Amino acid sequence: MQEDRLTWLLRKGMLALPVILVLALARCGGDTAGSGEETTTEESSEPNASQQATEPEPEPEPEKQDTQAQTGDSTKKRDPEEFTAGEIKAAMREHIENRTQMGNPGVFEITDPRTSQTLELRFQKIHDPVRTMGDGHYFACTNFAAIGDPYKTYDLDFWLQVHDGELVVYEENVHKLPVHEHGEWVQQPRYNFVNDRINLLR
Repeated sequence: MQEDRLTWLLRKGMLALPVILVLALARCGGDTAGSGEETTTEESSEPNASQQATEPEPEPEPEKQDTQAQTGDSTKKRDPEEFTAGEIKAAMREHIENRTQMGNPGVFEITDPRTSQTLELRFQKIHDPVRTMGDGHYFACTNFAAIGDPYKTYDLDFWLQVHDGELVVYEENVHKLPVHEHGEWVQQPRYNFVNDRINLLR
């Protein structure tokens, strides 16, 4: 009797086993598909790289205005101590060129403050280094030659300051005069500098 019952249960189990396996596999497959859908949904909730690249970004209007303001006011708000040697030399060349257009074209005329004589000179070069004097003041030393004699040279000093954001020459002076010694021209100084102040020489 018991053997018949066990045989019956085994047969039923053998018949039910494929059904149970199919249901188990179907359930596992359903979970996997479901988790895949959830992953896809989560990923699509945020834009990908290509979407971010194609979406137009708002124009930074305040930055444009700041840039325009900086462009318009850059020279006025510039620190007077920030001018470079190149800018100092450029301001010097512009000043010298403008001065050579006055009176005789191509001739730089300057009145010697000691003799009241008008010197007619031709620009040669700006000496290195140019100097910062502080408080927005700069200094440059130059060489000029007498018209018709490039060896008879004068040393002229120029002082510059910042005016409306630009470097402007405000003083010129004859520093060294040509003196003929031992068959050649040499420059003889009228003054030297002590602590950035002019010290007159006799």
